[in-house]
This record gives sequence, structure tokens and C-alpha cells, in this order.
Amino acid sequence: MAGMETWAFGLVNCILYQAMYRESGAALGDELVRRYATAMQVEPLSDRPMAEQLAALRWVLTTDASLASTFDPYEGQEPFGEAEFRAFLSRLADEIESHGPWPPAPKRRERPGRARLRDLFNRR
Repeated sequence: MAGMETWAFGLVNCILYQAMYRESGAALGDELVRRYATAMQVEPLSDRPMAEQLAALRWVLTTDASLASTFDPYEGQEPFGEAEFRAFLSRLADEIESHGPWPPAPKRRERPGRARLRDLFNRR
């Protein structure tokens, strides 16, 4: 899923940030899963279609990247464990999927010169 990496991890970081600071580190239970799945549809964290966001969550979960330690918790707050946060993301992806089916993402139109810029940034 080349090209997805940066924004997929950004999406996960948004979810982690919300869970740590907005929820004050509350338990990553089923109620929070349902609330976040609904919120991601009503007030999206990304401008990407839900099908792409769901694919991004599933893809990130296949990586061995550390997902739960991007931000330091508040003083006195217990950080989420890696397994705990991954399980939450997996349940969140399942819940989002249960709200589908999601229409396929529309083809993105390239603006003149944009393809060349993208190619320059993707060379490594």
C-alpha cells in the first residue's frame, strides 16, 4: 500500500491522541469503540473515504511499528499497552466495517504538475 503509509499512521496517531488526551486515558472498551466508529463517520479525522480509512487501519495493524507510544501520557496517567491499543484498533476497524458497505473511493483527478511533484517526493 505504497503512498498510504504516512497518512495511515497519521490516522492512527489521531485516534491515539483522542483516546489519551480527550478521553483522559479511559479504558479502550466496547463503548469507546462504538463511539469512535460513529464519530469517524460524522466528524471524520481524514478527508479520505471510509473504505480507505478502514483499509488504512487494517494495514497499520499488519505492521510491526509501535503504535501506542507516539505520545507521552499525562503525568500520573498509565500509557496504553501496545497489545491493548492494537486490540482496540482491530475492534474499531470491525465496528467501522459493520456500518458499511462503503462505496469505493472516487478516482482522484491529478492537477497539472501534481503527478510530477508526487513522483519527485516518492523517489527514494
